[in-house]
Amino acid sequence: MTDRIKKLTDITLAGKMYPKTEKTEFDMTDIFLSECERDTKRICEYILNQEPMVTEYQTMTGFFRFDGSVVGVAFNRSGHKHTDELMRDLYLKQINGLHVLEWQHATADYKKVLESGIVGIIDDIDRSIELHTDKDEREYLLGLRKIAEALIAWCEKCSARVLDYSRTVENAEHRKNLEKLAATLLRSPKNAPESFYEACLTIYVCFSCALDSVGTLDRYLSRFYFADLEAGRITREEAGEYLQELFLMLQAATPISSPNFTRGGESHFCIGGYLPDGSDAYNDLSKLILESLTDLPTYIPQVTLRWTKTQPKDVLRFAMDLERKDKHKRIAFQNDEKRIKAYTEICGFEYEDAVRYTTVGCNEPAFPGGIVGATSKLNLLKSIERIFHDNYEEIESCNSFDELYEIYTRELFADMDKHIEFDNKCNAVRARDVNYVSALFFNGCIEKAKSPTRGAANVVVCSPMVLGITNIIDSLIVVKQFVYDEKLITMKELVSALQSNWVGCEDLRTLIKKKGDFFGNDTERSNAMAKRFFNSIYSFLGGKTNLFGYPILIGDLIGYNPHHQWFGECTKATPDGRMASDMLKFGFGQSGGYDREGLTALLNSIAKADEHGIRCGSTVTNITLDEALIKNDANFEKTVELFRTYFENGGVHFQLTYVSKQDLLCAKQNPDDYKHLRVRVSGFSDYFVKLNEAIQNDIIERTEQK
Repeated sequence: MTDRIKKLTDITLAGKMYPKTEKTEFDMTDIFLSECERDTKRICEYILNQEPMVTEYQTMTGFFRFDGSVVGVAFNRSGHKHTDELMRDLYLKQINGLHVLEWQHATADYKKVLESGIVGIIDDIDRSIELHTDKDEREYLLGLRKIAEALIAWCEKCSARVLDYSRTVENAEHRKNLEKLAATLLRSPKNAPESFYEACLTIYVCFSCALDSVGTLDRYLSRFYFADLEAGRITREEAGEYLQELFLMLQAATPISSPNFTRGGESHFCIGGYLPDGSDAYNDLSKLILESLTDLPTYIPQVTLRWTKTQPKDVLRFAMDLERKDKHKRIAFQNDEKRIKAYTEICGFEYEDAVRYTTVGCNEPAFPGGIVGATSKLNLLKSIERIFHDNYEEIESCNSFDELYEIYTRELFADMDKHIEFDNKCNAVRARDVNYVSALFFNGCIEKAKSPTRGAANVVVCSPMVLGITNIIDSLIVVKQFVYDEKLITMKELVSALQSNWVGCEDLRTLIKKKGDFFGNDTERSNAMAKRFFNSIYSFLGGKTNLFGYPILIGDLIGYNPHHQWFGECTKATPDGRMASDMLKFGFGQSGGYDREGLTALLNSIAKADEHGIRCGSTVTNITLDEALIKNDANFEKTVELFRTYFENGGVHFQLTYVSKQDLLCAKQNPDDYKHLRVRVSGFSDYFVKLNEAIQNDIIERTEQK
């Protein structure tokens, strides 16, 4: 890390790089304009009224943020009137203990601006205007054109401010950097960048318009990187310095006052993975991205390595080695084989489109230039609750497990139908808002003259988050094992135990928890039940889409909020030994000591469960490892091979935490002594002592694999 980057890091971590917003006064006679004309006019005025953040240590500037007074970016929805109303009334609020509205992530597609600059985007708008005759569509496109022009003018303003500031800087090297920045802002992103530096700056300036993930960074930047290296215009070290500044600016986009400042779920992006020609995208730039990021003592962004069977074997080892040394836990791992199978075979996407995916936020799949289709939470365990607490007379007469399973799936599918309808209603409200700013970098908006909030993009996945999957599988296993296979109890006895919340049936509960053939132990019965469950979901969702026509895959994570606790509090006792009000399990794995046969068995069970990839929405697999497995180099090599095999066998995702349960318990009791203890949570990382207690409890419940 250079001295310049160290200085910039200190300022960033002190929260001083977060740009202020300048209040903009609008003309009261704007009321006479059409809504589109008024909105776009005010957006342009707002942008040009902002002031760039400039210090002597920068080689990049141009980021601005919205204050809610105008229609802002599609991700945080600032200024989106109807979405604000929706979030006010429903965000994080349960409906019948079944649904909760959550956030939606998005990612820009920087390909066009890197190929032809903003002037190229304006050319696309002009061509689209010629093809559209509808008045409203043409007006929308004209509005997009004005905003594109305002971005060029914004860069010119930034250039002038930087040049003025450079004249006050005594350090000759810093002054030269600023002069170069001022000159570059007049060329890029107005025109297509011609160097690695210009490409990084272009992404950063345009990031203001699509404030979330930077997508697949190594793919965007590789041609600039290798061309500059070959021509001798840049060294690897200089490229790493530009990357570090870009990452610092992504960190600076979150205010230090926000709890998200230390969470890695902001600006999540991917490297590696399949290219359209079937080769792997991982290259020396991908490696440099990992090195540059983990050299910084920051929290944002986090990165996921997309693994493929064609990837050189040392890549996974290298990334896992960096991950075990990274104090801020910014690296996670994803399997392209299973995800692309899901996107092509279930979603019906062309291979060339499927390989473009990235993971954003806490681990939601997104395709550059689109909004994640749905991420609301569904309490999937409610269907189990109903058949044992409401419809128990029907299941008490079942003569076989197959009969019971048919009754269960009827309830399960009814809940899923309700949830799809719930998500559709939420998206319909969001669609009342028209977005202009992000539309410049979102696919389909210019071609269709349609807002990204209204389903402009073609390649999008809906990923409703279903909580309690492991609870369901374990509950079904218990019924099959204890009632039908081993006949240790009758259905009436099990129903009675659940309806009494296990009171008076403590011995039965203990027996179930001790002898249950639970998921994660790689047994024939438990693996078969997990596969049956996912095949049922696969059959049910086949051909179903949301109101925009987007295919649906399930997810299983909670994000930043303790939905597993909230759902658990309103869910009665279930056959897996869970008591009423106990939290649900999230992600796909096992916890609470139910995985008794060790890490290999757990990974085998997870890899075998979903043969089609229906859970390749927003899924997460949390693994807690004994530190000895990664501190000892010989053990570490075995661990790398174990996870490589896990991916080869069909595992989708993993993220690692290395901390003992005893340390976690001590941290909960004495937080001041454990302020620097970081853990992986639900697709992101954070300090353990800053987490909600329900999330802390879930992490404590994870089995420590030795």
